[in-house]
Formats: sequence, C-alpha cells, structure tokens
Amino acid sequence: MSRSSRRLSWVFAGLLSLAPALAWADAEHPAHVPATEAGEDLQSYVPGASRLEGRIMAPCCWNQTIDIHGSEPSYELRREIRRRLKAGESADTIEASFVQRYGTKILAVPDSSPLGGVATLLALAFGGVGVAGYFMLKRWTRAGKPAGEQAKNGGGVPPRDALDERLDRELSEIRDQA
Repeated sequence: MSRSSRRLSWVFAGLLSLAPALAWADAEHPAHVPATEAGEDLQSYVPGASRLEGRIMAPCCWNQTIDIHGSEPSYELRREIRRRLKAGESADTIEASFVQRYGTKILAVPDSSPLGGVATLLALAFGGVGVAGYFMLKRWTRAGKPAGEQAKNGGGVPPRDALDERLDRELSEIRDQA
C-alpha cells in the first residue's frame, strides 16, 4: 500500500468517525420545516409583520429571529403575528403579549439595550468624520494648486516686501559672480 493511499484511508476513516457526532448534533436541534409546509399565509404581505418578526426570537432555540428561523414554533408565531395584525391589533400590543408569555428573552434587542444609543453615537461620529474629511480634502486641493490658478480663484499672490527685494538683489549678485 502506497503512502498516499494510506493517508487517504486515514482521512476516510476520520470522516466516518464523525458521522455519529453529526447525527447526534442534528438530533439536538428541532426539525426544520420547509417553507412550503409552513403554509401560504406566510407569503402574503401584512403591513408591520416583517418588522415585528425581525424583533422576536425563535422560542425553540433562541438562536435566530422568527423571520429567519425555519422551525415550526417560529412559523406558528409568524402566523399568530399576521393573524393578529390583520385583526387590527397594534404591533406594540402583540410584542407586549409575547414578552408577557415568554419574558424579555423573546426580544432580539430588549428595550433596555444600549445598542440604540451606540448606533446613534456611531452615526454622529461617522458624519463628523465625513464632514472633517471633506474640508481637509478641499484644503489640500487648494494648497496643491499652482500660484497662477490661485490668483484666478481669488487666492492672489501675496504682496512683496523689503525681504523679497533683498533676496532678489542677493541672488542677482550671486548670478553675476558666477
């Protein structure tokens, strides 16, 4: 048996040893139901449903919100949300009833979470950096223009003084000596 075929057999044996672990891990999680079995009422548009479904966690495993999760409990909650919204209940009332039923763990982002404030501060900071960057770029482009272009744009050439005259005189004397 060659060295490469031995390696291949070890890799294959290692993969086969993982099969029971994968089956056990899959048994831990609830069975996911395809969307076609979940019912057609989840496909129709209900105003406010998608926002509320994105705020509610799936109570079967608490890993995803019910708008993403594919388990039967999350489909049931989605159907309940849509049914109650169609009946005229407000989204806040429905959310409050879920909090009463499951506790605050049902909310993807609880009201007491500091994420809203952090998001606002980040937005203001990025806006400030953008404004500062704009003015810095404007200043750099103005500083990089030749003197003739600055004169056209109102920048002008600064007036000459006694030091400029002295410098010109000394430079001409050096040129004459050379």
